[in-house]
Amino acid sequence: MRTFVPVAVAILAGLAALPPAQAQQGKRYEPVQRARVGGLDNCMKDEVMNNAFCVKKCAAGFRMELASRSASCVAVTADAKVPPPKPPEYTPPAKVEHRSEGYPAPK
Repeated sequence: MRTFVPVAVAILAGLAALPPAQAQQGKRYEPVQRARVGGLDNCMKDEVMNNAFCVKKCAAGFRMELASRSASCVAVTADAKVPPPKPPEYTPPAKVEHRSEGYPAPK
C-alpha cells in the first residue's frame, strides 16, 4: 500500500499536465458564423447548423468542435494549415459630388 500511493500520485500529476500540452500542440481557428433569421432560414451546403447559427465547415485537416454559442476548428493532422481570411466582397459606391445652384459648373 505504501508503494501504491506515490505511484498513484505520480500518475495523476502526469495526467494533470497532459491537457495543456495537447492544447499547445494543436492549431485551431474560429470559422465564420452567421445568425439564422427565423425558424425557416436554412444553412447553406457549406455550413453546419449550431443552435440559432450557421457555421462554415472546417478546412481539410480540421474537425469541428461545437459549443453553445461559438464553434472552433481543431487540427487533426500536424501538417494542417489554417486558411487565410478572405477579403470582403463589398465595395463602397463611388462618391457623387453635388453641384450647388448659383455656381458655374467646373471646367
